[in-house]
Amino acid sequence: MNASIQATTIDSVSKISCIPVLFRSEFSSVIVDLRPWTMDEKTQKQHDPNSIDFAFSFPKWHPSLGCGSILLQVCFTDLFSEPNTNFYGVEAAGYRCQTQCWRFSTAINWQFDGDLLPSNDCQQQLRCIFHRIYALFGQQASLLQ
Repeated sequence: MNASIQATTIDSVSKISCIPVLFRSEFSSVIVDLRPWTMDEKTQKQHDPNSIDFAFSFPKWHPSLGCGSILLQVCFTDLFSEPNTNFYGVEAAGYRCQTQCWRFSTAINWQFDGDLLPSNDCQQQLRCIFHRIYALFGQQASLLQ
């Protein structure tokens, strides 16, 4: 679900606003979209209400990242607004135009998969961001990555 819609309390606004800051700390030229999904009926039927979704775009193709934009989903076991929801993990995908170049999931051994992967340095930068997201939501990232 669009991050802008999930920002309903002071605590949620604080945490949601930290995520773009984390991205900008590693990739200063990134442009943040807190509303990556359109509000049409078809899209709304397919969105995950248990996630906070962001789009991060770069002014031009970012060869080291293997993409020009990143869709990020911060996932929970229930609605983010529910008091007892649990942080589940991070899903990310890199895109060039409308083609997915790579994907990443903290649920799948913290590995990148796809046809055009980010450089090793960029993979480390992204993993650093994902570790910080885990800490933001009071979780410790697995030692497997």
